[in-house]
Amino acid sequence: MLLAVALLASLTACGSRDDARHHDAHPKGTPTASKEDRYLKAARDMPYAEGKPTDQELLDFPPKWCNGLTQGHSVGDLFDLHGDDLYPAGQHWGLKQADANELLVTAVNVYCPDHWKQVTQDLRSNGGL
Repeated sequence: MLLAVALLASLTACGSRDDARHHDAHPKGTPTASKEDRYLKAARDMPYAEGKPTDQELLDFPPKWCNGLTQGHSVGDLFDLHGDDLYPAGQHWGLKQADANELLVTAVNVYCPDHWKQVTQDLRSNGGL
């Protein structure tokens, strides 16, 4: 019983310090980047064949990819010219297959992470990862 009283007293004493004095010692959180910023950071660094796509061109893909995946399409369906035709290529900025796969994984990770497992399995089974 005496031990419990001593423990309670020491805990009470620890909680009574001057919090205002110690407030600045705690690190401040940094603002979280938006989905668009996180995706574009990776997308802008991709090795495009010629030139670079605009941010808007890059931002057009993730919602379409996520929608296709939600409808049950595979990565192959998304990128197939005769399927969904959502391969990340513009007038002169197409990506090599491995880079397109990486961009898709980045977009899925940011925009629709519930499909991440499906996408990585699709890519692994087809030699894309």
